[in-house]
Amino acid sequence: MTTVCEEIRYKVPKLLANLALAVMFWTMSHIALVTLNNISTELTFLLQIGLLLAAGIFLVRTLFDGLTIADKVTGLFLERLGINEGWSRQRVFKDLIYIVAILLVAAAIFPLFRSLPNFGLLQEIITYAVLGLVILFVYDIGRTFYRITEEKANSVANRFSNSSNDEAKVNGK
Repeated sequence: MTTVCEEIRYKVPKLLANLALAVMFWTMSHIALVTLNNISTELTFLLQIGLLLAAGIFLVRTLFDGLTIADKVTGLFLERLGINEGWSRQRVFKDLIYIVAILLVAAAIFPLFRSLPNFGLLQEIITYAVLGLVILFVYDIGRTFYRITEEKANSVANRFSNSSNDEAKVNGK
């Protein structure tokens, strides 16, 4: 298991390179549209589709690298909050309790700051902070559900493969 700094040090250059390549292919598709459209519309269309597909591939690779980094950073942040008991249903309930608590605190804070002169700016900051924290905890809930489901699916698959191996040994194969 790598640390977050090592993961970032390893993934960020790949992420930036893939993002740069995606932008480059996207830009090339628009340049091809502008420059080659007078020559042949069919050729331009095929070239533009190919370049956009290449851009999409690099964009998906960027997304995977970004999700890996987000997964590590989210795990570290949640560990600092005291949520580190593995992939369990209790973790999901703890995340839900944090979400409800965040929403209740935000709802309680808004009336207190309404009399301040810069309330609009403060309201936006609070709203975005609450939204970010709620998205973080919802992401963790999804991640936990995925890991729980993955463990269950792997155990079922292992049971099926072990039972078929046992049947083959019994039948003399």
